[in-house]
Amino acid sequence: MRFSIYLNSATWRLNIATILFFTFIQMVIPLIPRYVLMIEASPSMIGIAVSSMSITAISLRPLFGVLSDKWIRSSLMLLGVILASVSYALLFFSTNIFTIIIARLIEGVAVASFIPSSIASAVDSAPNGKVGETLGWRSLMVGIGFTVGPGLGGVISQFFSYKVTFIIASLLLLLLIPLIQTSNPTRKQLPEEISIRGLSDKYFLTAFFSLIVYAVAWMGLLTFLSAYLKLLGYGDIEIGFFVSLQALSSLILRIIGGKLSDKYPERTTYLSLLIISLSFFMIYIFITPPHLYLASIVFGVGVGIFIPSAQTLALGRQRSSIGFLTSIYTMGMDLGNLTGPLLLGLLVEYSGNYMNAFLTPSILVFTASILVLLISEVSIKTKT
Repeated sequence: MRFSIYLNSATWRLNIATILFFTFIQMVIPLIPRYVLMIEASPSMIGIAVSSMSITAISLRPLFGVLSDKWIRSSLMLLGVILASVSYALLFFSTNIFTIIIARLIEGVAVASFIPSSIASAVDSAPNGKVGETLGWRSLMVGIGFTVGPGLGGVISQFFSYKVTFIIASLLLLLLIPLIQTSNPTRKQLPEEISIRGLSDKYFLTAFFSLIVYAVAWMGLLTFLSAYLKLLGYGDIEIGFFVSLQALSSLILRIIGGKLSDKYPERTTYLSLLIISLSFFMIYIFITPPHLYLASIVFGVGVGIFIPSAQTLALGRQRSSIGFLTSIYTMGMDLGNLTGPLLLGLLVEYSGNYMNAFLTPSILVFTASILVLLISEVSIKTKT
């Protein structure tokens, strides 16, 4: 009974589809700032190109969340795969910044369709009291994709080109169609009407805010770390290895973090944000390889705890409209993806110093950790 969720054929097909989806999109995403830089775009235009996918992801995420509660979740995952493939095919044919932005907008629709349904399908299959552990397993699938994808994309682009990487990712995504089509997952009974009551839950709001801050800090930092290393003469392999190394180190703690978050979601979320803040400060200090890779490992540890902990904090106490609430929660990542590169792009452009983009994220995440700690302490006193 304990392992029935993991041995379920439909669950594992969606797990494998999730691994491959994130592997293929992560082949591309870390390369976008460098590809835009190659066409001589300004720092602000780099920020716009990276952030543009979040415009459609944010605007359409609630719609796909509602559809996820009323439709088959795997169908929305399938739609996401097809749109991501179209997006990367368009990148392959791109010749200017405007085509890149259009491709990123389509990618945002793909992400809005795929990610909430993937997370909600994991919650569907969770036994009582095992939501955190189940989300930890699905998070592990995502982490594997984040580990393999950037390194693979970096190697392909280094030895071939950016455009070859884009078209390979586009074609590989199409291979997921039969895998998802044959999943036919068993659904739990869902409410006929969507409830927004969970949006006012303090734990949901805390997790949502934490995710926004984390995404602002991480996507802003990654965008300009990638561009900065390019300016210093480092190749695609170095930034790909940096991203893959943090993803690899995060895998070790995904399941453990999920299990702990079933009991202490507020505390594990606070601890993880503290570790992430420390890692960002280490990036500010150790800005170039090989010392930069030490910060990457510490960051991965923090992420490995944060992802399942924040998801459990947001969704673990919810009993209805999981798809809708998941779509709203994951919008936090979209908001961060949208504002992080834009804000740090403006900071770099007006200050004339890339280093400001590496110190600010550490301060932001540390502030979020203090907020979670305060809420955690209030909750403990209320219970006692």
